[in-house]
Amino acid sequence: MFEPSIRALKSSLALLGALALAGCPDGGGGTGSGGTDTGTDGTAASADGTGQANQPPPVPQLVSPPNGEVEVPIVAELCWEPVVDPDGDPVRYRVFVDDIELTEGKLAEDGLPGPCVGPLNLNYDQVYLWQVLAFDPENPESSSDRSLAWSFRTTPDGLTTAVFEDPFDEDLGWELGGDALDGSWIRGNPVAAGNMGAVSQPGACAAGQSCVFTGQNPNGVANEADVQGGTTTLTSPAFDLSGFAAATITLSRFMYKSNYPETGTLFRVELLVPDAQAPEGYQVFVLEQLEEIGDSPTPTNMWTPTEYAACNVPMVEGTRLRLVATDLGEGVLEAAVDSVVVTGQLDGRVCSGGAGAICDPNAADPCTGDLLCCAQGVVNKGVYRCADPVPSVLYPDPGGPDGTMNGPLGCDAPDLFVEPDGMDVYEEDQFFPDNSCELVEGCAGAPGWRHLLRFDTQTPNAGSRDLTMGVPSNHPDLFHYSECHQHYHFDGYANYELVDDTGMVVATGHKQAFCLLDWQPWAWNNGGTYSCGNQGISLGWEDVYGSYLDCQFIDVTDVAPGDYLLRIGVNLPAPDTAVAPLVERNYENNVLEVPVTLAGP
Repeated sequence: MFEPSIRALKSSLALLGALALAGCPDGGGGTGSGGTDTGTDGTAASADGTGQANQPPPVPQLVSPPNGEVEVPIVAELCWEPVVDPDGDPVRYRVFVDDIELTEGKLAEDGLPGPCVGPLNLNYDQVYLWQVLAFDPENPESSSDRSLAWSFRTTPDGLTTAVFEDPFDEDLGWELGGDALDGSWIRGNPVAAGNMGAVSQPGACAAGQSCVFTGQNPNGVANEADVQGGTTTLTSPAFDLSGFAAATITLSRFMYKSNYPETGTLFRVELLVPDAQAPEGYQVFVLEQLEEIGDSPTPTNMWTPTEYAACNVPMVEGTRLRLVATDLGEGVLEAAVDSVVVTGQLDGRVCSGGAGAICDPNAADPCTGDLLCCAQGVVNKGVYRCADPVPSVLYPDPGGPDGTMNGPLGCDAPDLFVEPDGMDVYEEDQFFPDNSCELVEGCAGAPGWRHLLRFDTQTPNAGSRDLTMGVPSNHPDLFHYSECHQHYHFDGYANYELVDDTGMVVATGHKQAFCLLDWQPWAWNNGGTYSCGNQGISLGWEDVYGSYLDCQFIDVTDVAPGDYLLRIGVNLPAPDTAVAPLVERNYENNVLEVPVTLAGP
């Protein structure tokens, strides 16, 4: 067997616990909607009016990957034994990975044909739980229980191994220290605070519902519960770096300091390496220190994903990470950290200075020769490496046969933009009941009749490679479950603003995105790859949110008729966040402005 990562293990335990609470002796989904209804006389009601009970299909038996399998390829199928409905009805299947259903489109009424789903794109070295249920597509309420949850772990990438991971969802044993009188490190969800027009404490963690930060401030008053009278430290549990050539540490950090003329270190990230001869029994290697406002090329009072490299540092067991925030005597100081991952590097290329080396995109010459400093991965975690430049699709007007890469050289990454051609912009009146999802999700301003500006949002991928997200559980921080819609939403993909001739935003909207998929070709007429179950946008394809969809509008009920600009932004940074959630090679084309004239109700 294997030792799952902390985040995956917690996800697995939470899923199994939820299933157990549902009263499912097999660990599945309970009777759910799969049982037959019973009439008042105790006889089973018929689904087809014949007087015969409609029997649900049997529970599918999972086949592959085998339960507990390790080193499963990161592109894999999930397969199960087909079942036969006892009434001879047709059978379709619903597949769940980490309790998120995999579907082909927006909703899952049609299910999947089986007996396999995929190929699915998965993360390296991650534990997954999966289940299947069978149902009658002509009577979807007639369904089996979910199968027993099977688990598997994907193969490592051969270059790295995660040795410590903490999303701060639970207490893993960090040690609090220091002599600060107030504002010591705590774990939880911070309350927003502001000072002199700036955010002094974030209103949410960078990911999930818990992070560590310097003092909870329930009243949102900037100079309450900030770091006062000294230093507060937070030291991680020990981890083992022995056998690795180097190490990297990723985390998201936030720091605020009001503008007082003080000098000295305000915030540090340190690596503590055991050394019996050193003070405290550790050598201290400073990975980052912030000394004053403005010493960083980007604002520090925003959630910023950051990576540090431990090069020429002893790689030994018992190493720890320490977070240090220090009050210098005046003003307001706050700090916060989220999503810590320590990764052992099996070779030393991250410290080599050449291709594959860690780099700083804000440095004057971050890489040698013609190498570019490029963000890595799908989600922006502040990981940058020196890499060779590659061409892209020609933007905004592709040319040549399928696969032609005649655009400029740049980093090897997707490039999303908002397509102006073919937008369907129109006004519409719609009635929203008190319990409508559009109200729950904050899309409509009030119940009753509302006047809406509806439009399409088309986002092609004009980069140099696919945007490959894979199954939603690859990126849990980007999705939240909508109780109203009964499915997961991809957070913050698109935002909408209506701007008047003075530049003032008079109305806003946002896309309640369900998924990213290949909706239609944009550059070439070749086959698409991605669906809601295995998400992404192929190079040369585009995702389209049609004007008819829920929340695909701006509520303009209270906006006067006249001329405006419709501003559509895709993959923009979330509030209090320094970077966009998805990695791209170009962010300058992520906003489109379209003139519109409102006629009014």
